Amino acid sequence: MMSINYTHCLRRQFTENILTYLLKGNSVNVVVPKVGEDADRFVKDIQQCELLEIRVLVANMRFCRGSYRQFLVDLWQQYQQQPLQEVPDLFHILSDLEQAEEKFIVVLNHLDAMCADDVDAQFDQDFYIHLNSLKNYQHVALLIITKGTSYHGMSFNMGGEFKTSKLDIQEVEDLPALTGDEVRYELRSLHPELDDVPISHLMAQIQQGASYDYGLLDYLSRQLNHSTQSWDDMSRFIRQLKSWNKDYKQQQSKQAGYYAKKFVGVADKISSIFKVKHLFSIGYDILRTVFLEWPIVLLEKISEVYKKRKD
Repeated sequence: MMSINYTHCLRRQFTENILTYLLKGNSVNVVVPKVGEDADRFVKDIQQCELLEIRVLVANMRFCRGSYRQFLVDLWQQYQQQPLQEVPDLFHILSDLEQAEEKFIVVLNHLDAMCADDVDAQFDQDFYIHLNSLKNYQHVALLIITKGTSYHGMSFNMGGEFKTSKLDIQEVEDLPALTGDEVRYELRSLHPELDDVPISHLMAQIQQGASYDYGLLDYLSRQLNHSTQSWDDMSRFIRQLKSWNKDYKQQQSKQAGYYAKKFVGVADKISSIFKVKHLFSIGYDILRTVFLEWPIVLLEKISEVYKKRKD
């Protein structure tokens, strides 16, 4: 097997395992946690692996789901690396990849976005059938990234109808929680100017229970990069980390509240369309409580803990 450098990867062993499957021609579904930004980082790590005579083509389905044509354009232009005069259909794109001299890994990031209510109707059952055919290809492997659950448990929007797909992915792997060693290696790579003591304090801020929050890791790292202060005073450094941590959690709570309102808005539309709001009004109230009020409750709890520590 070819020699691949994994030193840039956040999860080096896991990334190597997934690439081993893909280079054997197996299709893979990586399931990432519902909360976090791990999906984009994992895909970035795959892209940055130096794969001889193998190219990685990535489509972000969050951006493409509203335009089937844009999805085709993104794939084709990555393949040909030049503007196109006419957009070929998916079957011809995949056939061209199979017949090329190189090998390809097609990555569909955030495939769970295809469960939304604003998916282009051209993403029909044939779209999933074409993807499924890749398991029989010799030179093209498929990697899909889904959030929260595997593709098995998802109903995709196909022409306005929510159906399970005809996908048959050979390998389904959960993205593992970050280990302390992985976080320490990442922080030392990003901040070689910091010694063991500040790195340990950074890790303490990033740790959430038994695992680590990659989104918080990335956020704190960016704040450090943007800061012009020196961190000789460790007590000041710790206070600053806690302040950034608080800012990050407030941002996350606002985001969660925004998406919760969108979710409840969809529930309102469904209720109006079918005129059966009275049948699920109790469930509706529960949804509002769970999705809208929990960020407020969470902030109140954080505030209480902060005040107790301050006292």
